[in-house]
Amino acid sequence: MKHLLDYFYEISAIPRASYNEEKIAAYLMEFAKEHQLDAYTDASHNVLIRKPASAGYENAPTIVLQGHTDMVCEKNADSAHNFDTDGIRIIREGDRLRADGTTLGADDGFAVASMMAILADSTLPHPALECLFTTAEEVGMDGMRAFDKSLLRGRMMINLDSCEESFATAACAGGVRSDFRRSCTAETARGKAIRVFVTGLCGGHSGEDINRGRGNALKLCARILSKAGDFRLIRLDGGDKDNAIPRECEAWILPEDAALAKSLIAEEANRIARELSPADSAFRCEITLEDYAGSVLSRDDSKAVLALLRVLPCGPLSMSTGIPDLVESSSNTAVIHASGEEAKITVSSRSSVESKLDDICDLLESCAVLCGFSCEHYSRYPGWDFRRDSRMQEIYLASARAVLGHEGKIIGIHAGLECGLLSREIPEMDMISIGPDMFDIHTPSEQLSVSSAERMYQLVCHMLASLKL
Repeated sequence: MKHLLDYFYEISAIPRASYNEEKIAAYLMEFAKEHQLDAYTDASHNVLIRKPASAGYENAPTIVLQGHTDMVCEKNADSAHNFDTDGIRIIREGDRLRADGTTLGADDGFAVASMMAILADSTLPHPALECLFTTAEEVGMDGMRAFDKSLLRGRMMINLDSCEESFATAACAGGVRSDFRRSCTAETARGKAIRVFVTGLCGGHSGEDINRGRGNALKLCARILSKAGDFRLIRLDGGDKDNAIPRECEAWILPEDAALAKSLIAEEANRIARELSPADSAFRCEITLEDYAGSVLSRDDSKAVLALLRVLPCGPLSMSTGIPDLVESSSNTAVIHASGEEAKITVSSRSSVESKLDDICDLLESCAVLCGFSCEHYSRYPGWDFRRDSRMQEIYLASARAVLGHEGKIIGIHAGLECGLLSREIPEMDMISIGPDMFDIHTPSEQLSVSSAERMYQLVCHMLASLKL
């Protein structure tokens, strides 16, 4: 019989970028057919698989297990990996799994593999199960938005999308994405161009790692360029995913005095290197000088792009007054593409207080107006409020003592979970979110602890067995 890691390796061989989940959905539907389980998939490639209760659990409440099939697709600049066609190449080093130059996809491959292992094991005691595999979680939770929640019979749920064994999550932040756009005037010019490439930063999750003081490549590149004097922008590209702190940014500029600009840029980069945290010790700024003749942005457009990058709020904006050390509100300047006739910047903002998220949106709109950009907000999702009369929390705490040998801890997090969207439509749903130890998620340094994954799988099984009436 296959086990947890067997399924993790199998799904890792299937490309499953956000909005490219057709193959993983087909794989899950075939898996359900093979195991003679009732299964359903929808136009968004969400999959719901049901398994009847084991003997003695027929009268227990139906339990929903839930996780998402898509993964954040980040890779190193020198990687030739194609996330649309290639599976993840997994490397095991002792207790850790990592990928070869890309994200690993343990977020949320752990959930998919865990649900499959539970569904396939006929020896496990458990109530009736509904395993919900959602799509496009990493780009706005679009799968959960589209899923018909009336199909769910269960009103107790274990979400498997957390990334630290030592606690369970019972509340999360809401969030919104914002796009800034400006139509630009392309001109023709020639001269000495400077390439500035900011790289080597650690990056990380734009919610859970936002308070760790890690450098944002877009903001640092803008700071460096601000020392270059008068210039016209040739192009500026950085970041890849709005839910990741950007690790790299590349700019090409045509300055008035290339030699002086290069010297000033190098001085500022050296200052930044001394300021950064140890996590960003690999930071470097590559500076090259080349002859150039071609398209550039006008001076006004170049100044506007740089000004917006400089003034956009980025990092923690407020801390929770009720939960120590928990970020309440934040913003992440995530992606930029500027060249030719358009400049576009994407920002991801979060808050556990809806009115403060509204205020962040207002603040971003003010930045856009000041710099001559439009601003559009989209993919807003609600937070998940803490529930005090939770049976799922009680079951988790008891199972943590039995399986993990310690008192479990229940917290709120500064990240989005699909629990927020689900609770909006099914407010009576009693939920908790758990997961194994993962490290540097949303980056090519992502790792998964194998022993922790196995313990958390046993924890889920213990929680299910505890629900016998």
